[in-house]
Amino acid sequence: MKVSIDILSGAGRKTAAAILVTYQASLESQKIRFLLDAGGALEVGEVKGWTQPDNLDAIFISHDHEDHMGGLKDIDGNVPVYATAPVQPWLPKHLNMHELPVSGTISVCGIEITTGSAGHSFGGVWLHLNIGNGVFYSGDFSLESTLYPFTMPPKASVSLLDASYGLYDHSLEQGKQSLLTFLNEDKSLLMPVPQTGRALEIACWLTSIGIEDWTLGSDCLSPEMALAAPVDSICEGARLILKDIKHQPFNPNAKVILCGDPDGMSGIAAELLLQPEYYLPVYTGHLPEHAREAVSEDKAYFVRWNVHPRKQDLKRLIDHLECDTCCPLFNGMKDLQEWRAALGPSITSQTYIEQTYEINP
Repeated sequence: MKVSIDILSGAGRKTAAAILVTYQASLESQKIRFLLDAGGALEVGEVKGWTQPDNLDAIFISHDHEDHMGGLKDIDGNVPVYATAPVQPWLPKHLNMHELPVSGTISVCGIEITTGSAGHSFGGVWLHLNIGNGVFYSGDFSLESTLYPFTMPPKASVSLLDASYGLYDHSLEQGKQSLLTFLNEDKSLLMPVPQTGRALEIACWLTSIGIEDWTLGSDCLSPEMALAAPVDSICEGARLILKDIKHQPFNPNAKVILCGDPDGMSGIAAELLLQPEYYLPVYTGHLPEHAREAVSEDKAYFVRWNVHPRKQDLKRLIDHLECDTCCPLFNGMKDLQEWRAALGPSITSQTYIEQTYEINP
């Protein structure tokens, strides 16, 4: 039995996710080839950095953010694509779609695929492949979200983990406290956010602390949509808040405006950014070039709202998985020894892994 993992894109920096997993049960059997995520470029004018591998048996999409699904527009429509029901409406329409459970197990090409909520976005999941001694791919994940649950996965000898924040270890609670200080500004706070990611989570948080002068863009996940989703998509505590929220039409005069897209390059956010006399941008995630420039010139703020794991979260998951090999993704891991000191000896910077297992008679 042979398992190989080729990180086509996603290693060394924050970039498109695309990981090819090849499994061969025996020398006589046919190879099975799965693609984990099919990400697009994060920056305007940047190419995604990978091409569709030949002879794919299936593509699995962890969630609907551009760097994990944006490359689907270039995918052959005959290849089966698996995604959860909440994610499917946000994907290109030409695809050969199949449903993944938010939390459950299915068989694809005879291989058991287990999923669980990843705590990062609406309908977003991690993937566990029951091949070899287990291969785990986290997609993007968070253990801190109060809106999206995180389900602990089965153990796996190989893990491919979101490490977008590197060894950063500040808590989401610290970010929330920093955001509160901006409410004293004269202008409305314009927060470009992922429409199915932290937008509704921030709205729930504001509501929970008694701040109701916020508005959600029409392009964002609404409380009604979240409540109608599979029960394992939303944390139980958040459901109670969502039921009490009186969702109103978009109000451009609200104190806090939550809208997409997260880069401020299109949609409602792009329109409002053209009115700096009324709106003060507050970015909470990935900063494209124009946003980095605005922050450096004190024309915008940046406060991280954690939607990726901290160092302690990575350590907790690695210890739980009991993995022999762990590949941190979406970060420029410059000092391998520093990472191993923080997270353990399983950490590797390799982008290609091959493992062979004896088949017991």
